[in-house]
Amino acid sequence: MSATAAEAQKKEAPKAQLFSLKTPYMKQGRVTQTVAKTETMWIATKINAEGGENEIHTHLNQDHAFIVLEGEMSVFDENGSEMKIKPYQGVMLPKGAYYRYLNTGPGNLVVLRIGAYTPDRPAKGTAMRIMPDGKP
Repeated sequence: MSATAAEAQKKEAPKAQLFSLKTPYMKQGRVTQTVAKTETMWIATKINAEGGENEIHTHLNQDHAFIVLEGEMSVFDENGSEMKIKPYQGVMLPKGAYYRYLNTGPGNLVVLRIGAYTPDRPAKGTAMRIMPDGKP
């Protein structure tokens, strides 16, 4: 390997990313903060003072999970079946699984959202988040 190729390889080598899970306390509203990201995976914190993702939907390009760090969330499927998720519990949502969620506990809901693109994700420009009727 030439010195130039070795230098290029050094510059392009993946690096570890330090991130923090510190989140603001919310009196109202919600916020999502991406804390780490690669080309195929990302980690975010989601904080909801109330509400959540109230529209039933699915993602066609990713598997993802929610892990409750604080509070309580209810996750509903397209039939209205409810899962109560408490601190240090989580829910895995594979590509194509319909869901919505709500903050159903007292105080803030703080969740860790981990997502990864699926290898067979749709072509760029295709709607990736859709409702049960197939509309974006």
